[in-house]
This record gives sequence, C-alpha cells and structure tokens, in this order.
Amino acid sequence: MDEQKIINSALRYVLDLLDPINHYPYHNINHTLDVYTRVGYLCDKEGVGLEDKTDLLLAALFHDTGFTRQYNANEWIGAEIARRYLENINYPVKRIQKIERLIVATVLFAEAHDLLEGIIQDADLDNLGRKDCFIKTLLVRKELITIGHMELSKRKWLDFTYNLIRTYQYKTPTAQGERDALRLSNLKKLEQKIAL
Repeated sequence: MDEQKIINSALRYVLDLLDPINHYPYHNINHTLDVYTRVGYLCDKEGVGLEDKTDLLLAALFHDTGFTRQYNANEWIGAEIARRYLENINYPVKRIQKIERLIVATVLFAEAHDLLEGIIQDADLDNLGRKDCFIKTLLVRKELITIGHMELSKRKWLDFTYNLIRTYQYKTPTAQGERDALRLSNLKKLEQKIAL
C-alpha cells in the first residue's frame, strides 16, 4: 500500500469537497490544512509509526467534512464521509474504523483515550496556545452567528472561550511544551477582558 499516494488522493478529494464551504470564516480549507500539518508534525515529534501517522493524517483531512452537510454535530457525518471514501479505495476495515474514531474524537470537550486521539485533538485546538488565538476565536464566533445562525453576545462568547481555554489540556508532550505557556497567557488575557 502506497501510503503517500493514498494521502495525496484523499487530499485532492477533500479539497474539492470543502470548496463550497471555503467561505466559512473558520472551518474552511485553511483550518483543515492547519490541522493536517500539525498532525504530521506531532506524529513525527511523538514517534508515531507510519501506519498510525497515515491514519491520523487521513482523519485530519476528513475531520470537518461533515460541515458540507450540516453545521451542528458534524463529526459523525465527517466519519461517514471518510468511511465511504476509504471503502471505495479498499482501505483496510480496521484502519477505517480507527479513522472514524479519530474524527469523532474531535468533538469539542471529548476525552482522549489514547495518544492518537490526543494528537488530533491537540492539532484541532492548536490555536488556543498560539498568538493568533483571539483572531481565530473571533472567526469562530463570526461563523457561528452567520453560518450556524446562533445568537452570541460578546459576553457569552468570552465566557465560552474562557471555559474552553481553561478546561482544554494539551495531551501530547510536544503540544504541552510548545503551546501550554501561551495557552495560559491567553487565559489571563481573557480573564482581564471578562473583568472589565
């Protein structure tokens, strides 16, 4: 099995699939590629083997494809889209099941049960510990209001973002070392905004 060829084909498929929703402020092709790139990086840093790395990269590519069908609870749909695609290329059943599990692990506030789930969660929420955290969270808010048709006051959004940054703990030693200090700094900045 040519792992790189499978990944490249899936990448082309997913980019075409996501094109109609690329106008989304946050959950667009750029986010998918960010998660995909970070997953590859974390796999290398954490010493993940080729098979698991390939499956994680595939999960990263498909993790938000469910947005093409519905906005809320889209992870299960993304898992289904991945399964159908992978079945069509005769990908091994056990690996498809693993990829589905990894996609569903990206549900917000889901518990990571192993290193692989931790890697995809850390990659998906990487921005919580980056300098562009607040730019990204504002894009999510804009998307929830315009695409998800949610009413979100600034205060409600600050409270939600504060809770997310406070409760999310990076799972991998790499993400902990590279992102946790800035995550805590971002949390303090939010505390100051909320106190105003």
